[in-house]
Amino acid sequence: MIDFRYHLVSLVAVFLALAVGVLLGTTQLNGAVLDDLRGQVRAVTEDKRDLQADLRALQGQTRSDDVVTAALAPKVVAGTLRDAKVVLVATAQAADGTSDGVQKVLEQAGAKVTGRVQLTEDYSDPRRAADVKSFVAGGGQPAGFQLPESEDAGVLSGALLSYALLGGRGGDPDAATTNEVLSGFASLRMLRVDSPQVTAADLAVVVTSGPVRGVDPAARVRTLTDLVSALDGAGRGAVVAGTAAAAAGPDGLVAAVRADRGLASGVSTVDDADRAVGLVASVFALAQQSAGRTGQYGTAKGAEAAFPPTSSS
Repeated sequence: MIDFRYHLVSLVAVFLALAVGVLLGTTQLNGAVLDDLRGQVRAVTEDKRDLQADLRALQGQTRSDDVVTAALAPKVVAGTLRDAKVVLVATAQAADGTSDGVQKVLEQAGAKVTGRVQLTEDYSDPRRAADVKSFVAGGGQPAGFQLPESEDAGVLSGALLSYALLGGRGGDPDAATTNEVLSGFASLRMLRVDSPQVTAADLAVVVTSGPVRGVDPAARVRTLTDLVSALDGAGRGAVVAGTAAAAAGPDGLVAAVRADRGLASGVSTVDDADRAVGLVASVFALAQQSAGRTGQYGTAKGAEAAFPPTSSS
C-alpha cells in the first residue's frame, strides 16, 4: 500500500516539472518576442530617419522655390493690377510679415494701396455688440450710407466699415467721411490705421494668419465673414489671403469663407499667402475678382486649384 508521503512527493514532483517546463517555454518565447520587437523598432527607426531626410529635402526645395518665385515676382505680376485701388484690411490674427508681403506684391503689380487697416480682437468680440450698434445706428450716419435692416452687430459694423473703405451705391465717401468712420471705430478700440491716410478703394484684400481665438470663436468668425461679404458687395471684389496651417483650419477665416457657398461664390481665397507663390496668387486672384470671377486657391482643404489663371480675360 502506497503511503501518503509518496503521493505528496509525486504531486510535488509533477508540479515542479510543470513549473520548470513553463519557465523554459516562457523564456524561449520571450526571447523570440523580444527579438521580433527589436526588429520592428529598428525598422521604424530607419523609416523615421528616411522620412526626416525626405522632409528636409522637401523643405529645402520649398525654400529654393520661394527664393526663385520671390525674385521673379515683380516681373510676373507687373501691370496685372495697373490703376487698381486696393485697401488692405488685416484681421487681429494677421501676422505683420504677411500683411507687409501682400502690400508689397500689390504695389509691384501696379495697384495703389489706398490704406491699411488693422482690426483688433474687440472688433469681433460679441461682448461689444451693444457698443457697435450704438455707434453704427446712433443717428450720425454719414451721408450716402444706407443702414442695413438688421440688428446683427456684425452686419452693421461690416456695412459701415466697408462704406468708409470702398463706398457704396451712393458713391464714394470723401476723405473726411472715411477718417470720421475710422476714428469712431478706433475710439472703440476696434481697429487702428497703419497707413498715413486711407481713401476709398475699388477692391479689398483681407489678410489673416491664424485661427480666431477668444470668447465664442464661432460668433467672432461670423462677424469677420459679415465684413468680408460687405467689402465684396461695396467694391468690385474681395480676396481673403491667409495661411494653410492656421487660417484654413478650424476657426480660420479662409475655411469659413470656403464653407459658405454663397460667400465663396463671390469672394476668392488664397491659403498660402505666407509664401511667395501665395503672394503672387493673391495678385492674380484679385485681378480675377476685378473681372467678375471667383476662385479658391492654394493647397489646403477647399482649394479648387493651386494657382489662379494668369490672365483676367
